[in-house]
Amino acid sequence: MSNRNIKEIISSAGRNLHTIIITAREDDGSIETREAEPYSYRRKGKTEKFFCYDIRRDGIRNFHVDNIIFVEETENTFYPRWIVEV
Repeated sequence: MSNRNIKEIISSAGRNLHTIIITAREDDGSIETREAEPYSYRRKGKTEKFFCYDIRRDGIRNFHVDNIIFVEETENTFYPRWIVEV
């Protein structure tokens, strides 16, 4: 899945206030899948990070966009905790 497709799906979910199912490589190399609320992107140096709220872990998570393997928009709605910028 290309970064462009990933960002398009995340953007659609943000507009629709739908959660996403995101699969990404963690910093330790493991691969995790979680349901999350999409919020924003931020540049840090030469990398771009995606910030979301992990529903199961009840907290903010961030991923290097290049480490996102797969993302899917769900039909589950959420009430934004912060401004949705995606």
